[in-house]
Amino acid sequence: MANFITDMKALISELAENVEAVKTNVERVKIEMVSAEKTAQSIQRKVTEFQTSAQPRIDKINKLIENIKEKTSSTEKTD
Repeated sequence: MANFITDMKALISELAENVEAVKTNVERVKIEMVSAEKTAQSIQRKVTEFQTSAQPRIDKINKLIENIKEKTSSTEKTD
């Protein structure tokens, strides 16, 4: 019976330590989530800025491609 009580005390003590470890890890996860959200927002902002700044160049490239296609197709028609 004494061994049972000693074993139970040890198990309860270990359980309490594990519960504290879980609480600590949950707090760490919460902190990391806030940091990850800020990072994700920053990345999204940078992507939007890039898209906005690159769009005029993309439009120009597309127009050049269209002009090349038109010239190529008109050259093929005359051949």
